[in-house]
Amino acid sequence: MFCMKCGSECVEFMDGEILRQKCPNCGYIHYKNPYPCIAVLIVNSKGEIALGKRHKDSIYPGKWCLPCGYIEYGENYMEAAVREVEEEAGIHVVMDGIINVVSNHFDNGVHSLVVVLLAHYDGDEKLHPSDDIVEAGWFSIEDMSALPPLAFSADKFIISKYKSWRDHPSGITKLTLEGAYVEGV
Repeated sequence: MFCMKCGSECVEFMDGEILRQKCPNCGYIHYKNPYPCIAVLIVNSKGEIALGKRHKDSIYPGKWCLPCGYIEYGENYMEAAVREVEEEAGIHVVMDGIINVVSNHFDNGVHSLVVVLLAHYDGDEKLHPSDDIVEAGWFSIEDMSALPPLAFSADKFIISKYKSWRDHPSGITKLTLEGAYVEGV
């Protein structure tokens, strides 16, 4: 790895129990952190949820997931959620709140921290998959075993928590969406 500040070749060193990269020239330390991501659990007027089938070139190809993706640099989590839903499902939704934050550790070495939003869709447009989703559909969660194979264990966890909350509303706390546009100083 090369230093992001001066371009020199970095060397490995132990920082406590964590192996890191450090520039011997300028002292810059590269901290490998989780990637910030967003996922959206979309519920339609029938109580079904939207899922998309992953492209053959994506991680866990052929499996299904909630609309999700990386938060781009300069984008806040709300903008990322709206963009990902539009890209992967082709619809516009109303965000209701944050329902959870989860961590994923994928087989390809990626570690993500995912803000999960709850959204509702009252329209009647057909889902239009694109981006890294090849098929999209609405699924009942009455029988969780009838869902298609899910790519991420976090999605199964979130869907199960939502179903529990829906059936017993005191079971989950939905946070507000305020703070999406807080400016730093």
